[in-house]
Amino acid sequence: MSTNEFMSAEKLGVQNHLCLLPYGEDTDNGITNWTAEDLIPYQSYLVNGAPIDSMFGGLIFNPISGRKNHFIYPMYTDFGTLSEKDDWKLALKRLFMDKVNLEAAASNTADGKKTDIWVAIPYPILTQTNFGKVEGEKINFKREEHRILAMTWWMDKFLSKWKKSKRLDEKLTFRGFVWPRASIDSRDESLVQKVTAFIRQKGYLSLWLQQYGSTGCVEWKEFGFDAACTHPNFYGKTGPDYTWIPNSTVYAKYFQTGMQISFGKGLLFKENHLLDYLNYGVFNDYMNNSLLVFDFPNQTMRDIYQNHPNEYVYLYSFIKKAYTPIYPTAAFPS
Repeated sequence: MSTNEFMSAEKLGVQNHLCLLPYGEDTDNGITNWTAEDLIPYQSYLVNGAPIDSMFGGLIFNPISGRKNHFIYPMYTDFGTLSEKDDWKLALKRLFMDKVNLEAAASNTADGKKTDIWVAIPYPILTQTNFGKVEGEKINFKREEHRILAMTWWMDKFLSKWKKSKRLDEKLTFRGFVWPRASIDSRDESLVQKVTAFIRQKGYLSLWLQQYGSTGCVEWKEFGFDAACTHPNFYGKTGPDYTWIPNSTVYAKYFQTGMQISFGKGLLFKENHLLDYLNYGVFNDYMNNSLLVFDFPNQTMRDIYQNHPNEYVYLYSFIKKAYTPIYPTAAFPS
């Protein structure tokens, strides 16, 4: 029976306000590796360039590509060359490079504080039949046992590196892994269940960033995830209209998921679409009670801080649960 409540960070036992950080050779924001300077506006609220308060409590590192034009992120695989083992290894290597990514996040974390870390798993695309060798096997992703072998191999490699990096553990808390696709169809159902069971057996959490109405979203608990956050699919200029935000909150409460908030730049996004997300966060109560994941397509928080200072302040006040709705927007004309 539904409790008609959002999934909360408190229920999950993690810090709230997670932010998705794409990295690799082909990201939409041009970031291959996140430096400490890149991450400061995410981890700290800046006034005149100086940090005065905290911002996001957790960071999700999401590998987009390994080598140039070798896409790991499943939405982009049709636009380039299929990723191979070398690309998965490069995505792993980048996380632990000196002075960037995990180490940069640690260097920005104040003494006595910790930043939560999540990592998206590379996705074994079904059309890749020549991935490379894993544990002596030539991997063909048409075979489910090879798909699970590759994913668990990668997660094991990550956990091994994490445990050896004692200095990271002083400032960062690794929470778990994120499933890399927004929908789950019949081809992936068994794979997902095996992956989430593996993550649980290792003592970590699994998170799914789903889309409202996507295949499998209602069954998220049956797949073994510890939590899911739903994306309302609202961008402003194209696709569903703003009513998908409140509609998705009804779904999220009934099925106990968290919510996603998107503030993007480019052809898909209209002016003030962020305000629709934030305003509904007050009126539909996900500002106060939901696990929240933020995504900034085609821009970074540095861009937002420098070029959209009002929105930067709005995001900060929303994170602090002090945001007051602002008008007019498409959903709130007056």
